[in-house]
Amino acid sequence: MHAPSISDYNAAEKIVSILISSAYRKNSLARMQAAECRRVILPALERCIRRGSPVELTLLAFPFKVPNPAKVGARRSPDFAEVAAIRHFCKLRAAIQGIYPPGLEFNILHDGLLIAEVFGIEPDEVQQYEAYFAELVRQVAPSNFIRCHDFGSLQRRSGLDPSSSIEELRFAAVQWFGRFRESAEWRTKFRKTLGMINLREFPAASVVELLHCAALGRLPFGWERVERRVHEAMVEYHVKDAIIHQFDPRPYCFPDAIHATTQERRGRLSLWMVRRGQSLLPWHGVGCLDERGRAQVVGAAQVDGRSDYYPVFVEGESTPFVHLKSTESA
Repeated sequence: MHAPSISDYNAAEKIVSILISSAYRKNSLARMQAAECRRVILPALERCIRRGSPVELTLLAFPFKVPNPAKVGARRSPDFAEVAAIRHFCKLRAAIQGIYPPGLEFNILHDGLLIAEVFGIEPDEVQQYEAYFAELVRQVAPSNFIRCHDFGSLQRRSGLDPSSSIEELRFAAVQWFGRFRESAEWRTKFRKTLGMINLREFPAASVVELLHCAALGRLPFGWERVERRVHEAMVEYHVKDAIIHQFDPRPYCFPDAIHATTQERRGRLSLWMVRRGQSLLPWHGVGCLDERGRAQVVGAAQVDGRSDYYPVFVEGESTPFVHLKSTESA
């Protein structure tokens, strides 16, 4: 490792400029607290540059296709939505390589096995999703700059064991649920949780209506059982989220990495996952190409059965891999 130089500092500054450019940064500069984030990001970049190693990013992402028929239809494996995200990461790497040849190492942490039970998904389904995603990474990003890790395995490797804190965390979650019930934050989490739980037993059209109602923090008469499931999942996910943040292995496993997020969180670098303006996460929707050939992620209910979209299948699969917009309708 060599001593820091002016050129190292300049390269780090240019990389920060790429990361916080509107092409890759999802949240506003104000919400990101750009000046404070820069003070955190720059030293990590400079350490990588002094070693001559790739810039490191971590991202907690790609848990599973959410079991929601309005969002992903019957699809359980990754599709073109995940491919579009991988391609977007490749563009970010190429932009960084343009000023710093070692480029980027992108570490994706899968938390699907940690949170699957909360939303009614079996571990086998999570593992099949991860295996399919890994194959897409190999096909789309063959340079091996994207590396996938299991969040729980990293916790164990780091000696982080949340088991003795579970009851305390659950008590705090129950207290949170009651104290903030009906608040704007609570209603937002109600809506997001409804979108994550397993609703495959219901028609997509019914789920669409439920998602509209969820903004009020409650469901219509007759849906009490689903509403109770949402409440239970809200509490349990609050516990899992606390485990993720209080027993986070990333500082131990990736001490020189920039820890990015898919959410718009204050003080954090939040990344567009597909392209600027496409806010729906790949595992919350299906992959599409519009009439101009641009990648999109949309809810399955928005394209299923439409005459201006047609599904394309991978051989041997029964659900569409991508939906293409007809150029005739443009």
